[in-house]
Amino acid sequence: MNLGFHKHDHAACISEGVARADALCVEEGVQFTPVRKRVLELLLQAHRAMGAYQILDQLREDGFKHQPPVAYRALDFLVARGFAHKIEKLNAFIACAHLGLHHSPAFLICRRCASVAETRV
Repeated sequence: MNLGFHKHDHAACISEGVARADALCVEEGVQFTPVRKRVLELLLQAHRAMGAYQILDQLREDGFKHQPPVAYRALDFLVARGFAHKIEKLNAFIACAHLGLHHSPAFLICRRCASVAETRV
């Protein structure tokens, strides 16, 4: 499935993604902290690649600590666990559309609206 370009229940994709990540963290015995959870929610909501400073601005608005290491540590955790991917060309991050599945992602980026869809190759 390519999330991002087709119509879907956006609220469900966010809640299901967060629930899946939470379950995987429990299985792996790692902490899914409120900051990590919020960063994943932001990425799932956006369906766009987001830079660390965009995420940091949103964390500030949400009342979280807003020093750059806070965002980078959360993003590093999400990428290491496969909950998010870094799109090197954009120096930005996107939530994984296939949480828990080992895969090689490919990204489709709309030149008009900057939406990003992930597909497996």
